[in-house]
Amino acid sequence: MFRKTVLFLFFLLFFCTIPVLAANDPNVQVLLFHGRTAIIISSPGGLTIQAGRKIYTISPDVKCTFLSEDDRVVWEGHRLFSPSFLLSPKGQGFLYYGSRPYRGKFILKNQSDSLDLVNLLPLDDYIKGTIKLEINPSWPEEAVRAQIVASRTYAVSNLGRHQETGYDFCSSSHCQNYGGVNSEDPAANRMVDLTHDIILTYQNQPAGVCFHSESGGTTDSAVNVWGKDVPYLVSVDSPWEKDSPHFSWEVQFTASELRFALEHAGLIQGEVRDLQVVSGSNGGRIKNILVKTDSREYQIPPNQFRAALGFDLLPSTFFEVRTHPFLKTQQAVITPEKTPIIQEEKKTENDESQGKSDYQAMMNKDWNLDDIISFLKMREKQREEEKNNQTILSETPDIQRPAETPVPDEMNGQPGDNESASGQTMVREEAVFIFRGRGYGHGVGLSQWGARGMALQGYRYQDILLHYFPGCQVKKARFK
Repeated sequence: MFRKTVLFLFFLLFFCTIPVLAANDPNVQVLLFHGRTAIIISSPGGLTIQAGRKIYTISPDVKCTFLSEDDRVVWEGHRLFSPSFLLSPKGQGFLYYGSRPYRGKFILKNQSDSLDLVNLLPLDDYIKGTIKLEINPSWPEEAVRAQIVASRTYAVSNLGRHQETGYDFCSSSHCQNYGGVNSEDPAANRMVDLTHDIILTYQNQPAGVCFHSESGGTTDSAVNVWGKDVPYLVSVDSPWEKDSPHFSWEVQFTASELRFALEHAGLIQGEVRDLQVVSGSNGGRIKNILVKTDSREYQIPPNQFRAALGFDLLPSTFFEVRTHPFLKTQQAVITPEKTPIIQEEKKTENDESQGKSDYQAMMNKDWNLDDIISFLKMREKQREEEKNNQTILSETPDIQRPAETPVPDEMNGQPGDNESASGQTMVREEAVFIFRGRGYGHGVGLSQWGARGMALQGYRYQDILLHYFPGCQVKKARFK
């Protein structure tokens, strides 16, 4: 009996671990900042600085400034030149870039005559700096653990993603948002430790996972969204999300707003006359969008359509469209000196982790497969709405408008018969398209609000992951 028990445990251990091509307790390299001309580094316990074979020790709290000069990094004050520097904290303390603490080590490089700051740290320390930006750590533990395993799986399957530029991941949503120690949570850190090395696999290989905020009741498939059939990225029911903020929603766009947004994205030309949607086979999710203009018809993939309108303004591609023709809309008259200037969206460093609540940061994340599998050519980016007094105003009070929407050319500075007495607004009749839908995000893979609902009903994190990734297995990776 004892021998049978030992054999059982042996086979259980053997089949519940998988080889992964990575170093023992693998380190990852995360690009924190790019294109700096000067970087200041310090550590409360002191620094060790390595340049080539030379090693220097720095006293606690001393700030070291590094500059870019030609194709080298210069340690100011010491006038020490090197293509790169490796900086380590003395003891167990953190490294600081300005006032921001980070685990692990820093690598300073000169790239294209400017400085790149790369954080070199163990895999699980990297995961600790991502979870709070993706899911609310106060949610049920099993939901948070499911997200942790999904995030770790993503990292393991994408090591070397930016290898050509000298690091594994960027710190933005193109990979996973990462904010260092400031983005950690003690409860989430404990759960990272408890799930150490656990990942999701398919046929004994790390799965290409993706996740989103809310599915609206049914997730989507990779083949419907990106045109690639992935066996474990299929549509599944997610009936645990009825209390989610975007379980159902309604937004409206005028024809002129649609025209500008779609023309600006290079998807159409001409005045929008009609809009029709082709639903997929999974209960209302859009397979294709037909836009009819005064010149021709355009077939637009739903992800491109949503990206053009704004991911924050059109929450998902799970919707239907209804048209109200010729509703009156008020339009500000723009005189030549008030003509709006379209500006590219700008973000300050680590905007994702600054000045937002945990919930808002979580809601703004929209993860997909992008470069995990070769079929995804476009990564979703967040667009923050800016206030603009020259935005088209609808009679419907709750509608949001793209901040960059300008006035159509034929209305700029040309008051017509419908101009108000003040000369500031005019009224025109145009079609209004009403979008009614569900969910938030691309809808493929793990639904975070669905995971929360399952955890509240007593499901374990393994059950959650296997529901949203059918055919996969939850295993403990053996790194070698």
